[in-house]
Amino acid sequence: GEQPLYPHGSCNLGSINVYAFVRRSEDGRVWFDWEEFRKTVRLALRFLDNVIDVNLFPLESIKKETLETRKVGLGIMGLADTLYALGLPYNSEEGFRFMRVLAENLSYYSMLESVERAKERGPFPLFEKTSYVDGELPVEGYYHRELWTLDWDKLVEEIKKHGIRNVETTSIAPTGSISMIFDVSSGIEPQFALVYEKRVTVGTFYYIDIEFERTLKERGLYSDELIKKVAENGGSVQGLDLPEDIKRVFLVAYDIPWWDHIRAQYEIQLWISSSVSKTINMPNWVTVDDVLKAYILAHRLGLKGLTVYREGSKREQVLVTPSQRKGFYVSSIKNRKLDIMRKLGVEPPVYRKVEKSSEEPRLPRLRVDLEEVRRERSRRKRKVEECPECGSRSLIYAEKCVTCADCGWSACAVS
Repeated sequence: GEQPLYPHGSCNLGSINVYAFVRRSEDGRVWFDWEEFRKTVRLALRFLDNVIDVNLFPLESIKKETLETRKVGLGIMGLADTLYALGLPYNSEEGFRFMRVLAENLSYYSMLESVERAKERGPFPLFEKTSYVDGELPVEGYYHRELWTLDWDKLVEEIKKHGIRNVETTSIAPTGSISMIFDVSSGIEPQFALVYEKRVTVGTFYYIDIEFERTLKERGLYSDELIKKVAENGGSVQGLDLPEDIKRVFLVAYDIPWWDHIRAQYEIQLWISSSVSKTINMPNWVTVDDVLKAYILAHRLGLKGLTVYREGSKREQVLVTPSQRKGFYVSSIKNRKLDIMRKLGVEPPVYRKVEKSSEEPRLPRLRVDLEEVRRERSRRKRKVEECPECGSRSLIYAEKCVTCADCGWSACAVS
């Protein structure tokens, strides 16, 4: 989804760990090293461009298409951990602005370096047939001058004068595997859980988000008991006895309303020349209308693609956060997203207020029939009584699977 291609096209992808550019001073100040990030972007662009030249292509058609456009896709990972470190809630206006400026710098400096490569080695062969020569750019943000923090006019003049080496330079991939290697959050996703419980033959241990662990230890809050509570809370800190600033900043995927997931993708997509891989997480109590509105909203915002995952789509799921369990979003971050939805003609979900209690703060709550949710869960757990293929009742249950002893039909729960 993050890399639309022409027939026979290919793309070399690479992602920068933005968490590596978080800096801390002895007096406790934390900031993002923009200068070092920009240097790394330029270096990474040169690396990816060189990959094209040393590649061995399986087909001549792929080689021809690749060399004619020299498309590369430089992206990022570790965004959620970076926001944690900077004290910015993922779905706050400050968080969204950081995403937007980060993506702008990624595209600007990768394209600027691509121009330098064009000066040395020439632009991509099809350059003269593109709208680059007319001063157009393949990033939406360029056409919103009010959002600029960099001199895009200067970049356009450089491209018109010298050409550009790569038809596209940026793309946001999921980074599921490489982010695990570097022990940071994947792609531009919020962290799915702050703590995972891992059970192996030698015992049980916990995987803890690197920045969450650092913060707890720095503030003297870390304990095995707390880590276990977070794990049992679906990896979320909402509803636990922790300082409010920690609960406000350390949000996980299901703490964040689905419309804010879309907003995050939009802010990044503004400055990405290709596309963005992003999961729009939805609790299982969302309605069909919510899913419809998500796609309509994404279309009206100009997103190139959308991936919706509703919790419960898989037969079994281990992590259940308070927002999933209670039937409403338990964290509330003030931002402009609902107003943006209305301006685009998408009516936000209907709310009603929840009475304040010791367990549930006074927050907006979606109108959902929790009894129906419980009944549906009960139906899912009910065992199959007859084989759907032959009608036999000779069913064998083992290892999360059910098998018909008469005709061989089988089905297994997906975990």
